[in-house]
Amino acid sequence: MNYSSVGIQGVGYCVPEGRTTNKDIEDMTGLSEEKVKFFTGLDERRWANDEEAFSSFAIPAAKKALADAGVSPKDIKLLVVATGSGDYFSPAIGCLIENEVGLENAFVLNLNQACAAPNYALATAIRFMIDGTYDKALVICGDVTTRMLSKHENLFVGFTGDAASAVVLGKLKDGKRGFISEHFDSDGRYFYGSGLFNRGSRVPREDFDEGKDYFITRDELAGIVLPNIIKWFKTSFNKCLEKADLKQDDINFISPHPAAMSQIIAQLQSIKEDLNKTHIVTDLYGHSGGGTAFIVLKEASKLGKLKPGDLVFNFGNGAGFQWGGMIFRWCNKDDFIN
Repeated sequence: MNYSSVGIQGVGYCVPEGRTTNKDIEDMTGLSEEKVKFFTGLDERRWANDEEAFSSFAIPAAKKALADAGVSPKDIKLLVVATGSGDYFSPAIGCLIENEVGLENAFVLNLNQACAAPNYALATAIRFMIDGTYDKALVICGDVTTRMLSKHENLFVGFTGDAASAVVLGKLKDGKRGFISEHFDSDGRYFYGSGLFNRGSRVPREDFDEGKDYFITRDELAGIVLPNIIKWFKTSFNKCLEKADLKQDDINFISPHPAAMSQIIAQLQSIKEDLNKTHIVTDLYGHSGGGTAFIVLKEASKLGKLKPGDLVFNFGNGAGFQWGGMIFRWCNKDDFIN
């Protein structure tokens, strides 16, 4: 088996019903709804209610992905769950999801890669599959970051949303190609740029604002990190093209890091592309960390913007800072062995 022998067989996602409008953000923060729209590009976002947690969305997302793939829960041999906001600090949430979805034959692996989770989780699952150990995998990503927002100290309150999404990975028939190339990198100089600096084994240090129960973003580093995201996207895109021996015109669909609208547009402009080559869900759902990327794929496919045989470049970056891009072919259902 090789890297390209694995493809995405099914996709599913689940978002909260509760809609948080720009007027709601104004009432919380004092920033006018016009300015919220200007800074984020969002019309609304989905926030979990007080009774909901990550598993509330991960479980139905997983079931929808299995149904879309036409795969039984018993056929899944590997479950990778990637979130930075599981229901509990410990134990990790993967085993609860495994039980609730009925994945009785699955080995469970939990990852925490922040917003970069989808590509990291996919790459991890693929490596377990190409050695022949597992032939079907389920990857679940997402976040319920609104549990950790502070309207007084959080830069992201306006564009954060909650969601979980999932994909089923399967083995392809001979001659069919799925995943083609990847590029990952990181830069620890920006480690303290953003994160949830609490509940770990380090004693809280006031100079880093550690120990607080909400997500922290440091404006002095944000001004450095945001321009770098554009550079990371462009570099990852070109590296993936080079490894795949492809040209930019060969790529049919591009999914940048799906945060604020201005950031999505800037990433595309860095490679002289525009919104016609992607699909936006952030403006309605908000940015749900690792959950957004698979939602983009699902909705683009439903609308015919993403068709079987198309080549996709998917990119994401996350706190730490770490980032990664992947090129893969969007597969037909009959491309898979079973």
